[in-house]
Amino acid sequence: MRKNIKGVKSRNKKIDNPHDKRFKELFANKSQFISLLKDCVKEPWVNDIDESTLRKSNNSFILQDFSEKEADIVYEAILNDEKIIFYILLEHQSKVDHRMPYRLLLYIVEMLRYYYNNADVTVRDSKDFKFPVVFPIVLFTGSEKWTVPINIKEMFSNPEQFGEYVLNFKYMLLDAKGYNESELKMFSSKLLGIILLLEKSKNDVEFYGNIRNNLNDIRYFDKEEKRILNMCIKVIDLAYGYNKSEEIKVLLENNDIAEVDSMLCDVIENAKYEKENLILQGKLEIAKKMLLENLPITVILKVTNLSKEQVEKIKID
Repeated sequence: MRKNIKGVKSRNKKIDNPHDKRFKELFANKSQFISLLKDCVKEPWVNDIDESTLRKSNNSFILQDFSEKEADIVYEAILNDEKIIFYILLEHQSKVDHRMPYRLLLYIVEMLRYYYNNADVTVRDSKDFKFPVVFPIVLFTGSEKWTVPINIKEMFSNPEQFGEYVLNFKYMLLDAKGYNESELKMFSSKLLGIILLLEKSKNDVEFYGNIRNNLNDIRYFDKEEKRILNMCIKVIDLAYGYNKSEEIKVLLENNDIAEVDSMLCDVIENAKYEKENLILQGKLEIAKKMLLENLPITVILKVTNLSKEQVEKIKID
């Protein structure tokens, strides 16, 4: 009888941060997870996975040394009559963690330890006992460039000297920044493609513009897909301080796409105006300081790109 991984015995369960939570919600859906494999992993054996055997673990593998970083997703499936374990580590830190290969090694060992300890004693002591393959995936949505080694052997001193005797494995890196908009639009899961596109947004104007540009796909989302998308929008919307997510949620639930489009146009225009106003205020402040230094107006106009009329209106206290 096959045993599903339930997770190692853990300490107090860590509360997910909003970023982790929305990706966990996304990949709790089996079809979204399969889409991740087909759209991002793209290995030929992915098509041979028996999707009916796909099982998601309810628990996480929490390590004492990295408990504050724990944010993972574990799936099991059957591939060619053998079990395979997919381990996805969500990484959204402001700085990349150069210990990643080591972290993954510890997680993999814990999973294999659990699998061994829960296997039938007579089976695990036989010469035919085999461990399932653990396929590690790192989903990185941070802003920095990923500079961490993909192979763990690169964390050892002089690995080339010892050749194949050095412990090694490779993990699959899925970097949201590595996909352009046209590639994301080709994803079999429109939801996954849009969420990764939103993660790539460099500012509020681009974020709301990306939502608006994909409304034709969003209109066909089912209730669960809209729920997950709204969760994603809410987190970033609050970060930008617009608090429009609840209104967007109601309109999407009512499939009122035209109204969503109109609202997003207003949000984008307001965001552009705020940015332009901030830039203008900055230029005026610079011009004021230059006037106090009695610099020629021709120099001020050249440095600030302000008009002569704008500079002349500045009041010097």
